[in-house]
Amino acid sequence: MKRRKPWDGPTKRSIAAFTYERKGSILLEAALVMPLLLFLLAAFSVIISLCMAQMALHATASQSARQIAAHMYPVELAQQQLQAAAGAAVTPNLPVPLPGWSEVAADAAEWLPDPAGEFVSSALRGDWRPLQNLAATELGRGVIEPFVRQYANDYVLKPERIRLSYISLPDLKDKEEPYIAIALEYEYPFRIPFLGRPIVLREQAYERVWVSDAAPAAYGSEAESGENTLQLQIVSISPNPLRPGQKATVVVKTEPGARVSLSVTYKSGASKAKHLGEAAADDQGYVQWTWHVSGNTTPGIWELEVEGSGRKGSVSKHFVVEKKPDVRSGEE
Repeated sequence: MKRRKPWDGPTKRSIAAFTYERKGSILLEAALVMPLLLFLLAAFSVIISLCMAQMALHATASQSARQIAAHMYPVELAQQQLQAAAGAAVTPNLPVPLPGWSEVAADAAEWLPDPAGEFVSSALRGDWRPLQNLAATELGRGVIEPFVRQYANDYVLKPERIRLSYISLPDLKDKEEPYIAIALEYEYPFRIPFLGRPIVLREQAYERVWVSDAAPAAYGSEAESGENTLQLQIVSISPNPLRPGQKATVVVKTEPGARVSLSVTYKSGASKAKHLGEAAADDQGYVQWTWHVSGNTTPGIWELEVEGSGRKGSVSKHFVVEKKPDVRSGEE
C-alpha cells in the first residue's frame, strides 16, 4: 500500500515565500550600499594622503629655507671683497668690469658645497639680483631645485614632482630685506575624477639669513639712541683680577673733552675711594682712573659703571677681586 505524500498547507508555503523574498532584499541593499561605502573609504584615504603630502612639502620648504639662509654669510663676505676691490659700493645687479682675481675666486668658489658655491660665485661675478624671482633662472633650476629635493621625504613625496615656483634672494648691500623667500609646488599623483585636472599642492617659507646687521648694536651700553647720546666704551681694567690692598686702573674711550663719572660697587655698597668720580677726556677721548682697592674688600665679582655728566649714556662692566695667593702654600 502506497504512503500518501504529506500536504504542506498554506502556512508553510507562505513562510517559504517570505524567506525567499527577504534574502533577495538583503542582496539588493548590499549591492546599493557597498559601492558607496568603498567610495567613501577611498576618498577618506586620499584626504589623509593629501594631508601627509602637504605637511611633508611644508617641512621641505622650511628646511630648505633654513639651510640656504645658513649659507649666506660666505656670500656677504664675498660681496664685501668685491666692493672693496672695485673701490666703491657697487650695486649687485649691475654688470661691472671686475678685476682678474674675482673671476679666479669665482671659479674656485664653485668647489664649495651647494648652494654656497653657486651663491658665492654669483656674488663675485656681480650676478647677484636680490628681491627678484629667480625660480626660472639657471641658478633656480640647476642649483636650488635639486638642493630642495634632497630634503623631501621619500616615503610621502616623489622628489621629481617637486618644482621651485618662487625664490627671492636677500638684499646683502643695504640689508633692508635680509630675508629669503622660497615657494614650492608638488603635483600630487592623483587627478580629480571626471575632470582630469591634477592636484597641485603649494607651500612657502621665509627665513632671515645669517648676515651681520646693517646697524650694529652698542654692546654693553645702555645708552638710548639719539644725537645727544654719549658713546662710552670700557677699554681695560687692570690688573686682572684686582687684589685687595693694591692699585686698580680703568681706561674708558669716549668723545674728546667729554666729562664722565666712574662709580665702583662692592658687596658693602658704593666705593668711597679717592680719585673716583668725575673726570674729563683728553684730546683723543681717553679717560683714566686709578684708585686704591681697600685691603678689607670682599673677594668676588663686582661691578663698575661709567656715566656721562650732563649727557645721556652709560656703560657697565663686571670685574673680579681675588685674594693674594699664599706664597708659603705654593712652596710646600
